[in-house]
Amino acid sequence: MVKKKKFRISLGQKYLLIMGIFIFGFLTIFISPAFTGKSYSYEEVLLNEYQTLSNNIQIALTKKEYNPEKEIMRLDFSMKEISSNSSLSNITYEISSSYIESREPLSIESVRVNDNYIIAIIKNVPEDFSILSVTIVPKYIHPDIEKNDDLKDRSIKMYVNESDKIINTDIKIEDKEYYEKEYILFQQESIKKQIKANKEKIQTQKLAISELKKSISNIEDDLVYQTEEELVESTTQINTHVSNINQYQKEIETLQNENMQLEEKIKLLDEKMRSI
Repeated sequence: MVKKKKFRISLGQKYLLIMGIFIFGFLTIFISPAFTGKSYSYEEVLLNEYQTLSNNIQIALTKKEYNPEKEIMRLDFSMKEISSNSSLSNITYEISSSYIESREPLSIESVRVNDNYIIAIIKNVPEDFSILSVTIVPKYIHPDIEKNDDLKDRSIKMYVNESDKIINTDIKIEDKEYYEKEYILFQQESIKKQIKANKEKIQTQKLAISELKKSISNIEDDLVYQTEEELVESTTQINTHVSNINQYQKEIETLQNENMQLEEKIKLLDEKMRSI
């Protein structure tokens, strides 16, 4: 009878085995999203949420619409200056797009409506496209006239997810004149929102003034029953309330004047619309 040999692991082999298991576990844990902070899902960009493109410029996606019949995706981008050191007229934007899964590049037609607004039309986007990746690379047209090239190696990437919410079968490729008129409407809507916000602030300030006046009246009614020390304290409180009322009234006046200017701007934009 042949005796079976028992397989024995040496001390050195046991050590290597344990170390291998430890290293495998370590790598499995620490390369996971929970520890690296990375996510394998693609977070969709939010509308009208400005992101920093450079030290002086911010960009936001203001519209995203998809026409499955014509297989086109429309993306509108708004740029704004956050300092006087920037010059939007001296910046051009390279916009590219691809599918997330296949990385296949897509054809894009960009329309520069003005220095603050660009429309990108992505063509041949079929239904069930899942997720599109959009990359924007800003570059100075004349970098030599800038103090420093803060756009060098700068880019921003956005993701657009497939959704019924962005479907608009009316969109199509239009000419620049159409987009210019549309941008004026966009400006007017933004102005109207600002006017509404200012009016809400004015109402809040008026309410604050009303409450302060009530407080002053209550304090004054009680003055005859106060000691000298209490009178000093009450007088100080009244003076503080009066100062705050004056400040609120100035702010109301400023907001009212601002709304008058904004209303005038809407009328001027109407004239501009008719001139196009």
